[in-house]
Amino acid sequence: MKTLRYFVLALLIVLPIKGYAVNPESYERHLLRAIDLLISLDHENATTQLESLTKNYPYSRSGYLLHADILAARGGLTSAIGERMRHLRRDAVSELRQQLRLRWHYWNTIRPSRDDLYPAPLLKLGNNGRRVLYMDIPSARLIVYENDRGKIKELGNFYASIGISGFEKRREGDQKTPIGVYRITGFIPGRKLHERYGPGALPIDYPNDLDQIYERTGSGIWLHGTEPGSVNRAPRASDGCLSLANRDFLSLLRLIGDSSITSVVIDSTPEWIGLAELHNRREALSKTIQLWLTTWLASSASPLTKDLQLVESQLFAYPGENRLYVAYLTLSNGQQMLHSMRQYWRYTIGNEWQIVAEFSNSLDPPRITNNL
Repeated sequence: MKTLRYFVLALLIVLPIKGYAVNPESYERHLLRAIDLLISLDHENATTQLESLTKNYPYSRSGYLLHADILAARGGLTSAIGERMRHLRRDAVSELRQQLRLRWHYWNTIRPSRDDLYPAPLLKLGNNGRRVLYMDIPSARLIVYENDRGKIKELGNFYASIGISGFEKRREGDQKTPIGVYRITGFIPGRKLHERYGPGALPIDYPNDLDQIYERTGSGIWLHGTEPGSVNRAPRASDGCLSLANRDFLSLLRLIGDSSITSVVIDSTPEWIGLAELHNRREALSKTIQLWLTTWLASSASPLTKDLQLVESQLFAYPGENRLYVAYLTLSNGQQMLHSMRQYWRYTIGNEWQIVAEFSNSLDPPRITNNL
C-alpha cells in the first residue's frame, strides 16, 4: 500500500482537512465523503463509496477519476492519470482534479473561515423575503441569500462554472463572464434550447446600464444547466455564462421563485465583512439616498411625484469598481407603483457622495454625468 499512501499524501498537500457541513443528500456531499475516506486511507470503504456514487450519478466523471486513482495506486502506478495527455490543448483530467480541489478547499478552508461574515457588495437585499444570487468566482460558488426579517440568510450554495477565458467580459465572443450587478430577465425552458443548456436558462441583463456606458458588447449571458453526459462542467468551461449541475439548477429555480426580480452579483475579488461593518456601509448610503430623495421630491413640480414614498430599495457595492454603488429604488404613492429607478453612486476621494448615472422607467431620458 506504499503507492496508495503516496497518492493520498498528494491529496493531503492540496486538500487541507477541516470539517464542513454540506447538504447530506447532495452529489457534492457524497463526493467529498469519498475523499474523506481516501485521506483516512480507508481505501476499501472509499471504493464502496465511489461505486455507490457512480451508480447514483452515472455521469460523475470526478467519481470515476477518483475510483481510477485508487485502482492505479493499488497497481503500483504513482503517476497521476492524465500525465500522458499533456499533448491535448485542454486536459480534461486536470480540469476534473481542479474541480475537486476547488470543492474541497471551499468546504474545508474557505467556508469555515467565513463564519459570521457576509459578501461586502450585499448592502441591502430589499424587502423581507427578497432573494439575491452572489457568484464568488475564485471559489466557484453561486450562493443564494434571502432577507429574513432584516437578516441575511443563506438558502443555497452551488458549485458553478464560468467562462472558458475567465472573467471581466468586454466584447462579444470573448468567452468571459461579466463582473457586476445584474438582474434575471426571465426563464427559458430546456425544451426550447440546445441540450447543452440542460433543463433551462435564466438570462441576465448583460450588458446593463454601466456596461453600455463603458461600451461593452455581447449578449446571451445566462445561468443554465449542463449538457448530457456530465454532472458539472470544469471551473472554466462556458462561453461566459454561469453553468450549474442540472439538479442544482432545478434547486435554484425552486429557491428564487419569481426569477424576474432576482439580482445577480458576480464578483471576482470577494470581500467578506462582519454584520457591524455591513450595517455601517449600508447606513451611509441609505442616509445619502434618503436625503437626496427628500430634496428631489421637495423640488419637483410634477403632480406625479406628489405623495411618493420609497417602498423598497436594494443597495449593492459594485464589484470590480472603485467606490461605486448601485441602488434599485421603487417609489409609490400608496396606491400603485409609479416610479422605479436605478442610481449609480460614487463615494469620492473627498468623502462626498455623487450620483454618476441615473435611469428610470419614466419618460425622462437617462441622466449621466462625467464622473464615471
